[in-house]
Amino acid sequence: MTDFDVIIVGAGPSGATAAMYLSKAGKKALLVDMAEFPRDKICGDAQGRKAATIMKELGIYEGYEKLPGQKIYGITLSSPNGTLVHVDVESRDKPAPGYVHKRMVFDNYLFQCAKSMAEFRVLTVNDYIVEDGFVRGIVGTNKKGEKEEHRAKIVLAADGANSVLATKMGLNKNPLEHFIVAIRTYYRGVTGMTDRIEIHMVKSLIPGYFWIFPLPNGEANVGLGMIVKDKNEKNVNLQEALLHEIKNNPLFTERFKNAELVERVRGWSLPIASYHRKCYGDGFLLLGDAASLIDPLSGEGVGNAMISSKVAVQVAIEAMEKNDVSEKFLKKYDKDLWEVIGPEIKANYRLQKLGKMFPQLIDSLMVKAANDENFRQKLEKMLPYTGGRKEMGEEEFLAEIKG
Repeated sequence: MTDFDVIIVGAGPSGATAAMYLSKAGKKALLVDMAEFPRDKICGDAQGRKAATIMKELGIYEGYEKLPGQKIYGITLSSPNGTLVHVDVESRDKPAPGYVHKRMVFDNYLFQCAKSMAEFRVLTVNDYIVEDGFVRGIVGTNKKGEKEEHRAKIVLAADGANSVLATKMGLNKNPLEHFIVAIRTYYRGVTGMTDRIEIHMVKSLIPGYFWIFPLPNGEANVGLGMIVKDKNEKNVNLQEALLHEIKNNPLFTERFKNAELVERVRGWSLPIASYHRKCYGDGFLLLGDAASLIDPLSGEGVGNAMISSKVAVQVAIEAMEKNDVSEKFLKKYDKDLWEVIGPEIKANYRLQKLGKMFPQLIDSLMVKAANDENFRQKLEKMLPYTGGRKEMGEEEFLAEIKG
């Protein structure tokens, strides 16, 4: 049994990021994961400004830029009626605002950076040490099948949507309207690829969407996602829906005509942040997907996960300095985190609901953007930013769309 300042369960983006922040603060951290890296993570593979900002703070952005991936300078959008709009979010003489990297590559890079700073063990966490109501450590099984116990002043659970600690504490439940189910595969040879990600609001999936994200070597990450409640009510088989759109949607038929499927279709579930879940307790904090922090509009989770790590470490360090890891004090994590991510989540959830209730608004938005250059430029300035998304949900903007 070994004592640490902090134990981090899960070495994905949120766990690795937390380990790096703790190391830079001079804290003794143990990072554990059931998997050895590199390992895959089913995902759309896109990372945006939030992740870039964190990596720059940690001093690892230069290496990130050198990873095999596709620089992203904009978004191609389409509406349920098939109207296409190309929106550039930066001029191409500036650093890319985002990248598409396979998670096998991206997660391994973060992990290797973290491993160079913090102690790492391959360990399957089976249970937590709880004493007097406080989480005091972990119980796990190593690669040899041997039992290990480790203690710490505070535990950070960054082990995803099926977090062992979140489940143990009864903090893992989202209503079906706050859960996304998605599928993903890889194609090679899709034509018409650019340095924009593509998000297509096809009629059958609203408020979900079909995506095509470009990758190096002629590959593309292709997938779709829906709110679980909507999927169940519409009785949609996601794999059938994906193949149906590729075969029958005029936007995709020719582009996929000679494309080759290079990996089987795989699915995963995403708890979304429109359901504000409790993410703290006596002796522990939940990070990333374990805390249900996925964006309700885009389905992107990496950026918020890494932000949660930064905030969690700040609060954890303060808690250790005050020798107070009680739920009452650690509630500060929830408050501080939602001050950062809350405005965007609220704005995006409002847009998600508007898109579901009034899909014709999406058509009107795209048609206006396609035919009115001034409006398209206005949209271009608004789309990537929290304030712009909030404005897009206001009545004045909606009235402008409807003319």
